[in-house]
Amino acid sequence: MQADLLGAAPPQELHRLFFALLPDEALRLEIADAAAGLERAHRSGGRLLKPERYHLTLNFLGDFQPLPPSLVAAARAAGDAMRARAFELVLDHAGSFAGSRVWWLGGARSEELQALWQGLGDGLARQGVRVQHRGFTPHLTIVRDARRQLEPVTIDPLRWQVDGFALVDSRPGRPYGILQRWEAA
Repeated sequence: MQADLLGAAPPQELHRLFFALLPDEALRLEIADAAAGLERAHRSGGRLLKPERYHLTLNFLGDFQPLPPSLVAAARAAGDAMRARAFELVLDHAGSFAGSRVWWLGGARSEELQALWQGLGDGLARQGVRVQHRGFTPHLTIVRDARRQLEPVTIDPLRWQVDGFALVDSRPGRPYGILQRWEAA
């Protein structure tokens, strides 16, 4: 770590670590079109996310300064132990959570998605990583800092062929760092 001109160490960079589903390029463009349509129709007053930031969080591990290598190793071990099956996820509605400043796309719960979330959570727990199983509401954020809630609305279905998951290191102002990807069977 370098010191600045006054001799103080620069602040450590924040790392947000999570397991996620990442849409491919074609789906990201479809999501961006749907998000733009919702923005035109409902005016969030917030900021649309860039398509490269689209993801569906499976298990959130927390924010860290610095990112502990032992945590990354434990998360990788949990991912290695997971045997996921490929499945289709359909995003067919949009909304926002009560009191939230985000808009999201969501779909009907699928057994495969639920099993992936639960399996990763169980694997993390076996690795000694504290996870919170308070519930899982699958969603993909499209707008942040919205000035108004989005009442639930249906959208043209977006079909997502889920063929794997990733361990992601998100840092402010940078592209996602994909620490590892796992393919589904």
